[in-house]
Amino acid sequence: MAYLEMPDHIPLYYEERGEGETILLVHGWSCNGGYWWQKNVESLSESYHVVTVDLRGHGQSGKTDHNHTLSQYAQDIRHLMESLNLTDVTLVGWSMGTAIALSYFDQFGSDRLRSFVFVDMSPYMFSEEGWEYPLFGEFTPEALDGVVEALQNDRPSFVKEQILEAFFVERPSEDVIDEMYAEMMKTPTGVTVAAFQAFCDNDFRDVVGKIDIPTLLMYAEGSAIFPGDVGAWMHEQIPDSELVVFENSSHCPFWEEPERFNHELATFVAGLKDRMIGAP
Repeated sequence: MAYLEMPDHIPLYYEERGEGETILLVHGWSCNGGYWWQKNVESLSESYHVVTVDLRGHGQSGKTDHNHTLSQYAQDIRHLMESLNLTDVTLVGWSMGTAIALSYFDQFGSDRLRSFVFVDMSPYMFSEEGWEYPLFGEFTPEALDGVVEALQNDRPSFVKEQILEAFFVERPSEDVIDEMYAEMMKTPTGVTVAAFQAFCDNDFRDVVGKIDIPTLLMYAEGSAIFPGDVGAWMHEQIPDSELVVFENSSHCPFWEEPERFNHELATFVAGLKDRMIGAP
């Protein structure tokens, strides 16, 4: 177990395994690093240095009512990289983790990064004329208010019956759902509300097209969280990108198809070595 103190004295929990080039895994909204990446870390760490982190307010990291913005989360990731002297990092973001990666790029460019991996996320949450890829396929400010109300007044039902239901093509057993919910409850309700609002308040569509490092896009064909072909849109915007589609997953291909996910990610990182030495 390792903790790193942020400049504002919030302890950030992280774990490291393996040796080699660094893969930094950033989890999604209200989740954590250790539990949600459990099907990936052991396999990936056979060849790479794998770092997982719990965002501030999440998992085993310090709890605070303040500074739950994507820009702050990205600054925390930056501080973690600097403190651990991580360079040439493959930054993997799942869902809100991708938004944090985009915020990192918006603030710091590709400094300390070798590549991105984005897992099932849209760069803009709300419905808008001409925009086909909002959250849940249709999402309005009024819907955001409804999510906030549900989290504040009936979080167990909302998370178990709607959020976790949408995470998977095949709903896990009730024991696993209860286990997942218990892990998500490590994130206080106030933090989940603030983080969700921050997640929705950003528009990264203009940032996506500026990405200048290799990017692997890992999207689910059956995603109930981000339905529609947003992966193809992202692929069109990012010049040096690869798109991998998971046919048997919803929002969590790393959980539903872990063997393929691990293989695709490891193959992508291995291919970066050829680019580094200028091979065609």
